[in-house]
Amino acid sequence: MTIDPSGIVELLLGTMSAGQGHQTSFAQIISEWLGVEPEQVRLVTGDTDRVQAGGGSASARSMRLGAWVTANAADEVVEKGRRIAAAMLEVAEEDVEFARQRFVVKGTDRSVGLFEAAATALEGDLPADLRGPLMGVSDQVMSIPSFAYTCAVREVEVDPETGVVEIVRYTSIDDCGRAVNPMLIQGQSRGGIAQGSGQALWEECVYDSDTAQLLSGSLMDYALPSADHLPRFQTEISEVPSTTNPLGMRGGSEGGITPGLAVVANAIVDALSEFGIGHIELPANPSEFGMQSGLRGTTRNDASAG
Repeated sequence: MTIDPSGIVELLLGTMSAGQGHQTSFAQIISEWLGVEPEQVRLVTGDTDRVQAGGGSASARSMRLGAWVTANAADEVVEKGRRIAAAMLEVAEEDVEFARQRFVVKGTDRSVGLFEAAATALEGDLPADLRGPLMGVSDQVMSIPSFAYTCAVREVEVDPETGVVEIVRYTSIDDCGRAVNPMLIQGQSRGGIAQGSGQALWEECVYDSDTAQLLSGSLMDYALPSADHLPRFQTEISEVPSTTNPLGMRGGSEGGITPGLAVVANAIVDALSEFGIGHIELPANPSEFGMQSGLRGTTRNDASAG
């Protein structure tokens, strides 16, 4: 993390966004910790010339681990900035505290701004150990897991004539620990539900039995879920802080897809149970089961993902 005197906080981070909204969520936590505006945060990821360490984004580690190293780097920035401000104001370091982008001498109105301190460190007459960019560095390995938990309930209806399955209702509750941006988590969860529903009901790689030629090799033949296939999802967040993460965070959004396949399969089996059907293969192809009467099935599925 580097404080640019022009008014920018640059964060080099070893994660990579794949649609999770990192630019929003990481800017949000830096804004809270340093008192800057989110628009002042510049996130840099995926630049191997500059980012020296990182494992990308997998297994819910982006915010869970990325926020931890970001917090450590921010603490380093504040500590060095406090020492710079003390030198600028000619007071003892212990008399300077940081709040909302300013280093303030306790009990007075004397203060130095974060970006002013960064500029002085580059150009001013300071002790040698305080000169140079105002920056913080953190590289952490997290060996203790922090699991996300989800409860999902799905209701389906099976058409007795065609065997087509319709998703009637879907409710999902995600325990993601401390939620940085609930709107992003809700969006990811709903996207995961749609993806899991597609895998459970429509998406299938079909091959010619004689030539092994892939027959569903384009979106003309491979059935992806669309809005008219799905009901309005009801998704909620349960914030139970993790005890194995310094910031209380767990993963988010896996809950949409992890139990998604099981919960649709269980609901279909529930609907067909009176016909002696206790198991189906996915995707649930209507041609695989014939029905004589309309049935409705409901199931609840709990899952943990990490």
